[in-house]
Amino acid sequence: MAKGVLQHLWRALDFKLSEILQADFVVALLAGTGAVVLSLVSPEALLRAVPVAAGLVGVVIGAVLAGVAVQAAFMDQAFLRKLRAIGKDPNHYLAPFLFTGVTGVFGMLALLPLATMSKDTWPALLSITAAVASFFTVWSLTSILHGLAMLVQFVGLKMDAVDVPDDIDVPRRERASH
Repeated sequence: MAKGVLQHLWRALDFKLSEILQADFVVALLAGTGAVVLSLVSPEALLRAVPVAAGLVGVVIGAVLAGVAVQAAFMDQAFLRKLRAIGKDPNHYLAPFLFTGVTGVFGMLALLPLATMSKDTWPALLSITAAVASFFTVWSLTSILHGLAMLVQFVGLKMDAVDVPDDIDVPRRERASH
């Protein structure tokens, strides 16, 4: 069952490489690199940042859930018919939030082992774990901007939909089996 559920999530997150390789990705790479340097120069400072990072990722995941809930609440049957009429997949509007949630979960999963380490942890292990945790944590934080931009676009689409009758006639289509 879990495979089926995750399959739907991965399908909704079917981004093009050009959509992934943006400024937030570069900032995350820089953060991962910075974490490696910090783990070598001052591991104590790196480890002091773990609780702050965990709290921030928790806030991001909460914001993701709220953003998805708001958008899903506005996707009533009439609006979904209008989306189908213009050939838009409703998941397109949820994808940035879902992506941020996924990167946040990966960040949190990497922060867990980092939280158990000390300044005396083998430097290579500390550096690698810090790089992965910092990369996904910062990527989730910065990718919230894409979710907010999509929310603005979604509100504009809702405004445009006001002028279209709710009972728009949309030909039925066969639903693909999953």
